[in-house]
Amino acid sequence: MRWRFLVIFILVFSFSHKSAAQTAVPSEYKDVSSELEIPTEAELFKDDPDPVVMSAQIAVRLKKIQHSISLDYNEHVQKYISYNTNPKRQVLISKVLGRAKKFFPVFEPIFAQYGVPDEMKYLAVVESALNPFAVSPKGASGVWQFMYSTGLRYDLNISRKVDERRDPYKAFDAAARYLKEMYNLYGNWQLAIASYNCGAGNVNRAIKKAGGSTNFWDIRPYLPSETQAYVPTFIAMVYAMKYAKQYGISPNSFERETTQRVAVKEKITVNDLESLLGIPRQIIIDENPSLLTTLIPADFTLNLPASKVTAFTQFQDSLYAKAEDITTAQKLVVPKVVKPESSPKELSSAECNDPVASKEDFSTKPVVKEKNTAQKTETKNADEDISFLQKIKNKLKPKKQEETEPVAQKTNTGKKNNQSKKETPEPEKNSKKESKKSKEQKISAGKSNQKNPRDKKEEAVSKNAKGNTIVISENYKEDNDKYKIVAYTVKDGDNLGYISSWFHCKVKEIRRWNEINGNCIVVGDELLIYVHENDLKKFVRFNYLSNRVKDLLRGKIQTQEETDALLAKKEQKDTARLIDKINPVKIFSRNECFEMHTIRAGENLWTIAQKYDDVTVQDLMKWNGYKKTPVLHRHDEIKVRKIACK
Repeated sequence: MRWRFLVIFILVFSFSHKSAAQTAVPSEYKDVSSELEIPTEAELFKDDPDPVVMSAQIAVRLKKIQHSISLDYNEHVQKYISYNTNPKRQVLISKVLGRAKKFFPVFEPIFAQYGVPDEMKYLAVVESALNPFAVSPKGASGVWQFMYSTGLRYDLNISRKVDERRDPYKAFDAAARYLKEMYNLYGNWQLAIASYNCGAGNVNRAIKKAGGSTNFWDIRPYLPSETQAYVPTFIAMVYAMKYAKQYGISPNSFERETTQRVAVKEKITVNDLESLLGIPRQIIIDENPSLLTTLIPADFTLNLPASKVTAFTQFQDSLYAKAEDITTAQKLVVPKVVKPESSPKELSSAECNDPVASKEDFSTKPVVKEKNTAQKTETKNADEDISFLQKIKNKLKPKKQEETEPVAQKTNTGKKNNQSKKETPEPEKNSKKESKKSKEQKISAGKSNQKNPRDKKEEAVSKNAKGNTIVISENYKEDNDKYKIVAYTVKDGDNLGYISSWFHCKVKEIRRWNEINGNCIVVGDELLIYVHENDLKKFVRFNYLSNRVKDLLRGKIQTQEETDALLAKKEQKDTARLIDKINPVKIFSRNECFEMHTIRAGENLWTIAQKYDDVTVQDLMKWNGYKKTPVLHRHDEIKVRKIACK
């Protein structure tokens, strides 16, 4: 009997192990951070004293594959060709060759639509190794590494449910539009590529320093170090992928079924796709990288294995019905890979993480760091009718120094950057004190995950025991259609505390909206601030005002949120008075009868005395036996006035 039991146990264990192995599908996007690194030329062969060996064969090969984009060959390009074809680097080349079979057919028709050269698809290889789950330390995400503000500028939907920066179609469309804009500006694809890395502002300053030349190799010494390496890396990557066979590099074969795109009319869940259609979760994640939670929203375009499309059509009504009452979702576990951050020396001239960040920054005035001055279409200011491209061309025209320097910058010219000394200013401290005293008046949009469990109506995010369940709610400002975006550019002396006080919001909200960890912001950073549509005109001008004026306006402005909160508080008080008058509670003491009052949040003896005619604080203290001002607790009862006994 023992042997029989043991044999049965082994058979059952082996069967369950095989079943688990069949359902467990590995991700095809588990990269190593170092694979996404772009080393500077100085770092590339710093320990190799041998001179660069040029090759006539490579020069001929580059000429053969050159079409619309110049694929120049020189010692700089040769260094990166040697780097990409060495045995260690060949692992990545094999990987991206395999991914190119999926992504390049998506790129090509989109690029053709906008008149972008077909070779430009290799730029995505340089950016992310064709990994839609790649992120940078600054928050750039997706195959094309868009920052949050850049994604909004190109109409990409970014919320807690979906991040279209990782969408293999919409992000490519946005990249094509940007590259075409930059080509129309420069008439040179190499400069368009350079601007994708560090922004048009840096490219234009380099052009001015190079005497007006628009040749990349002429302006290269005046660009940030990372951008100096960016174009040679692009050329070397085109070469390495085109001539991979000659170096013994073959594509990785990752057996995955081809997919088809289907429209989701109503919300469904990943769990139901797994159970009803039998699609492994990892395949759903890999094929739909823009999806952030297990709750798939309505109007989402879903990529499904081709063999499952018929089943989806048959079962979609059941999928919709099962998800109809579901409001919670789990965050999907994705194969996140973080790009290495460039060294401080490389970024001393400019931050080069946001491809569109510095497009409109053409002033010659030096600042600490130039970044994030993207077009502010959401602010609806006076420049709204001027096209983005026309703005850039206008800024390229020679102007007087007074015209090129904004008034706000002039007022800060002589100031030192006191940002490190003022990271926790008084406005931020005051806002914290106020938040403790008025929990019931807090706006749910400003709340973090650490909330008072009693404030159920204000709850926007909740967690289960494992900490991975979220509640999909419309209580965040960024998910509310009534809130619009104001793009505020950080000035000298600013910090998060001051900015939050000016815009009547919370520091934690600014951190969430801009994906900031901690309190560090940099002069030139563009912060996205959500304000109510009725307050938009009050705040769009803040970008052009001095700190002194903003401090004065801060106290005079009453936002729509604050107005609503005051009205709600007044309505609550009026209701409480009416209830007290209708249903007075009597208590008898020594042949005296008193009306009782139930303490509400935020009340004290003075506010209670105002609710009753001819009642003073001294009366309340006498009737209730208080010798000194008491600490009142919610739901306690006190005597508020004498009444006739019955």
